[in-house]
Amino acid sequence: MSDFPQADAGPHRLRLLGGRPLLRAALISVCCTLLGAGAFLVLLGSDLEDNGGDLPGSAVLLVFLDALIGLAACAVVGPVKGSRVGNLLIVVVAVWSTWAVPAWIVSVVRLGARRSAGMDTVVVLVTVLGGLGYTMLREPAAALQPGESVLTVMVGAAFTAGALLWGRVLGTRSALVAALREQAKSAEHARSAAVLMREAEIAQARAEERSAIARDMHDGISHQLAIVAMHAGALSYRVDLTADQQRATANTVRDAAAGANVMLREALTALRETDDIRPTSPLPSSSSLQRMVETARAEGAEVSLRWKNLTAAELSKNPQRAMTFARITEELLMNSRKHAPEAAVSLLLEGATDAVVLHVSNPIPRGQRPRSSEPLGTGLGLVGVTERAELLGGSARYGATVLDTFEVEVRIP
Repeated sequence: MSDFPQADAGPHRLRLLGGRPLLRAALISVCCTLLGAGAFLVLLGSDLEDNGGDLPGSAVLLVFLDALIGLAACAVVGPVKGSRVGNLLIVVVAVWSTWAVPAWIVSVVRLGARRSAGMDTVVVLVTVLGGLGYTMLREPAAALQPGESVLTVMVGAAFTAGALLWGRVLGTRSALVAALREQAKSAEHARSAAVLMREAEIAQARAEERSAIARDMHDGISHQLAIVAMHAGALSYRVDLTADQQRATANTVRDAAAGANVMLREALTALRETDDIRPTSPLPSSSSLQRMVETARAEGAEVSLRWKNLTAAELSKNPQRAMTFARITEELLMNSRKHAPEAAVSLLLEGATDAVVLHVSNPIPRGQRPRSSEPLGTGLGLVGVTERAELLGGSARYGATVLDTFEVEVRIP
């Protein structure tokens, strides 16, 4: 792995060498020093051979400067890492030293990794001009062959371009790895945010459902218990009731208590649900309407359900409204069983412009027609129907008609 400015310089980079970046810098410097020393000794041996084993004073000074510059450049190249200025300075001075050639290569590759055309041009010019000057310093112009300076320029430019290209390739790879790592991190954050949002939506849905359960307990169970209390009270002080009337009142108490027990069991089951367990008794919905009708038919009642400008799926889009209509229908069917057990009950759910309307009608049995439009029986069931509708901003109308039918109309926005 190369230490380029585009690469991630965070914890991942520290892990590459066991969290010891200083050791890595020292290793680079030591390697450059050893390789440069080999190149320096080869060149020194060549000079000694050319001069018969005895170097002139100027050559000795150049050899001393070569070693000094090389040692300094090799010692610095490791710690400077991704410093643009530091690596550029190494390139400038390293062209005057054979010992510094490995350090020069490392710095040129690092600068090429920046993928800057301007920086590449500066590196090529510095290398070519510095190399040409170093060659002329070692061999005076009179000793140079006619094409030797041109060859020096071409070789230096080609070698520098190759090192820059190598650095550009490594820099592109490092930048690509960093970009992919950043994309993965962004995707992970987005996934975490989506999970948190989903959990928040689930929590909100649970809260809304529990709120609906609480309202349903308040409306339905309190209504049923009110019926039980009133009829039980009537049995305690009405001594003039016939046996049939006492039996009918007891049946009313039993039915109301059983209905309250069912509602309470549904509510407690739903409230006991955990994150991993769904309630075994869901709240009533639009699909419950058809089941209520089928249950009533199985018990021998004549009940019909029709839909107009509305479907069960459309009604289920508003769960609170669907549950309210289901509870109202359950109450009205129970009333019809109590007061007109032999009468046919007609239910119509109609989608109006600004509301959903439930129409319920059944013939009034002979001898039970009231003197006014007041409902039959106690009327508490219909009071509960009205309260349920008003909780959602709706209304309810009910009463006997001139056609000897009892009509109920519930309208909910």
